[in-house]
Amino acid sequence: MLTVRAVVQTFADEASRARMCGGEETLDRVVTTVATIANTEDAGRQRPNSLVIVPREVARSGDVALDLILRRAAAVRVSCLVVESGPDRIPLSTERLAVRFGIAIWREVELDPSELQSRVEQLVRDPELVGAGAIRLLSETLQQPAADLAVIVTRVSNALDVPVALVGADGRSVAGPALGGRTAIAERIALSERRGDLVDTSLDAGNGQRLLLAPAFPLVGDHPRFWLAALVARGLDSRLSHVFTALRIATFALSAHLAQTSLAFERENRDAGALLGDLLTRGDNITLGEVEQATARGWQLFGWHVAVQIRAESAVSALPRATIAHALDDGLHAHAFQMRPIGLDRTLAFWVTAGTSQDGAAIGQIAARLKAALNGVERTYPGLRLYAGIGGAREGVAGLGASLGEARHALAFAEAEHGSAVVQRSDAMTANRLVESWIPDGVTREVVTALIAPLRAADTSGQLVRTLRTYLDLESNTSETAELLHVHRNTVLQRLRRARELVPIDLDEPSGRLAVRLALRLDG
Repeated sequence: MLTVRAVVQTFADEASRARMCGGEETLDRVVTTVATIANTEDAGRQRPNSLVIVPREVARSGDVALDLILRRAAAVRVSCLVVESGPDRIPLSTERLAVRFGIAIWREVELDPSELQSRVEQLVRDPELVGAGAIRLLSETLQQPAADLAVIVTRVSNALDVPVALVGADGRSVAGPALGGRTAIAERIALSERRGDLVDTSLDAGNGQRLLLAPAFPLVGDHPRFWLAALVARGLDSRLSHVFTALRIATFALSAHLAQTSLAFERENRDAGALLGDLLTRGDNITLGEVEQATARGWQLFGWHVAVQIRAESAVSALPRATIAHALDDGLHAHAFQMRPIGLDRTLAFWVTAGTSQDGAAIGQIAARLKAALNGVERTYPGLRLYAGIGGAREGVAGLGASLGEARHALAFAEAEHGSAVVQRSDAMTANRLVESWIPDGVTREVVTALIAPLRAADTSGQLVRTLRTYLDLESNTSETAELLHVHRNTVLQRLRRARELVPIDLDEPSGRLAVRLALRLDG
């Protein structure tokens, strides 16, 4: 079933689509035939559901001829008039008449009637060609390098001229606009995964629209699947095929981008992490060769360092680490941070260096810039939550190691706040100093942190640790925990039941909860 909307989306440019008259409902009228008229009388001789092309010499904009054509076309139930009107605006009275009769008016500044008729006739015979132009445009644009996943999603949306988003398994938009109906999206995705048939699907989005879902890059390992979602007008069957086709093409671009960025990140991060580990082990006794390697990477080793550690949390924390690191790199550079973040265990770290010790005011400025950068990344990937800890100003390579340790402790407390773009400074944390003095480095600390080692071993994804930490921070409130983690309350209860089986301590006893909560903080 071919509609006016499908024809317009296929052949009209953006300016022509903006000049459409007749109302939104006329775009959903069916088109079964196309014709070009030679005079006003021909308008009354057309078949129902026709798309009628009106050359400039038949009806000039502002002439009563167009109103007469509209009346005669309405009598035989024409769906759309394509009018060569030039730059002139159609009179408001004519626009109102089009709305009254339910006929779409498609205005073209320059029109070749025979060419358009030939192209639309071909589309009428073969509706599968709908969107061919959009797919061609999309294929061309996707061949261009993209800075991140959000850029690719935006290109897909622009080519299709419909809202498109990359959504996680919980239905939350990771890149692109929030399309609404997050719970319904999550349920549809969960149903597809339970059935094992990860194929294109759709659901009613209300307001005369449908939401199309196509599985995006299925990630290996314990990463969740992501889906591309597009919001289209309901009932446009001829459009569904080309939109789904476009979404499938986009998944290849997403997969290629992900593979390239992940490979480059892991390779670079492996080398950078190894170098940083060697430097921190040697402290201030580093070699000239190590200095040269660090300098080649743009690292500053001499001076006073303020270290930062960042971690991603929430339902989309399983975004590829390369994607998060790349987005962070862009966000940090936009706020005058020059160093690229380095992967350290489950965090991303970098540092700021100055020639002299930095006081609280200077560190406060770093914290303000950092928060602005994290907010920018979160806006790019809705649903992503970033937390950061900032260490104190410490001198030399040995001092860098100390500042990184302080930043890690500050990060643990930042995560406990469960906010948006939370930044915690170690120099402003009385509680942090209290913890460090209460549980010193050495055997006692190891004993405490060992309490949650079984959780780490049983669940490498970190879901059990994340759920237990959130549950204890929220004073054992399962409903709030489920809402914050964007999962069902039963899921929280199942994870807590598993955690109770693994943790060798009674979580119902106050001192036991305190010990486990402290272990979770020290573990970071």
